Amino acid sequence: MRKPVTALAAATFALLIVAGGCAKEPPPAPPQPAKKAVAGTEKKSAPKPRAKLFTGTIEELDETAGTVTLKGPKGEMRFHTREKEKEQLEGLELGDKVIVKHLDNIVLSIVKPRTSKFVLEWKETEFL
Repeated sequence: MRKPVTALAAATFALLIVAGGCAKEPPPAPPQPAKKAVAGTEKKSAPKPRAKLFTGTIEELDETAGTVTLKGPKGEMRFHTREKEKEQLEGLELGDKVIVKHLDNIVLSIVKPRTSKFVLEWKETEFL
């Protein structure tokens, strides 16, 4: 009686091993939802050009062509004005100190810097 029980146990054990090896493969994992974009991981486009300031003394001035050349601490730079800014060149002369707000070499605005002398004169005339 022991032999048939042992043989039956061995056969059952062998079937379990074979059945486990022949079992279907587990189903693939369900598709995961699309990942949400995390802030700061998106590719950014090229940055927009920013306006810069250049302070210098007027070396050359051509009102008709709309060009001005300035010499400053960063060297010498030549700027071109658009039609709207050409009227800002009218009151300027060679040797004047100016501040130019520009993108690359295109003028956005030209102004003379204020000095304490001009501010004092303006305040005196305001209260008279």
